[in-house]
Amino acid sequence: MDPTAKNTESISRDHVVFEDHPGLVTITGGKWTTYRSMAEDAVNAAIKSGKLTPINGCITSNLRIVGGEGWDPASFTILSQQYMRMKVTHRGKVVPGVMDTAAAKHLSHAYGTLAERVAAIAQNENLGKRLAHGYPFLEAEVAYCARHEYCESAIDFIARRSRLAFLDTDAAGRALPRVIQILAAEHKWDKSRQKEEMQKAKGFLETFKSSKNAQFFDGKHN
Repeated sequence: MDPTAKNTESISRDHVVFEDHPGLVTITGGKWTTYRSMAEDAVNAAIKSGKLTPINGCITSNLRIVGGEGWDPASFTILSQQYMRMKVTHRGKVVPGVMDTAAAKHLSHAYGTLAERVAAIAQNENLGKRLAHGYPFLEAEVAYCARHEYCESAIDFIARRSRLAFLDTDAAGRALPRVIQILAAEHKWDKSRQKEEMQKAKGFLETFKSSKNAQFFDGKHN
């Protein structure tokens, strides 16, 4: 497409599978939400290219992602009943409290049956406080993602694990110091690495503000 285009919303997100050279199957384009269809088309093309004889058809539609097996929409009630998280009182004191419904629902929908692992970290390791006011993301998620989901940077967490950067840039900025503190403890970062993470994350968040300003003054909103 046009590399100078300012607006990417109208660009097609369809994927294309092709074979430029015998035995070399390429898939390009697509989007995260159609990854199963993309994979199926690419594998089918490879089967055809290699003249393979699979023993069965595609089974992706019957495979659940991690945390999906045995998950129930009402699972969050178990979290709210059995787990505690730390909360801040109106006087600013941090005390144990019952996991509220919003946090429990968030964990259940984000992690499925693995939500109890995150809740256990929140309860047992004093990581049950929210990262940003008004949002259900808990400190325990940072530790969990570092340990089990290869979360290796502050940007990784605020942009791809929690999506907080997209939801509220300012809230993500306020959460950064705590996010970096937890990741530093998990990955044994020194002060220099922590400073580097802060600079990179702040620069990343600035691109969101610049993008919003550009959209506002592009002639459509003035």
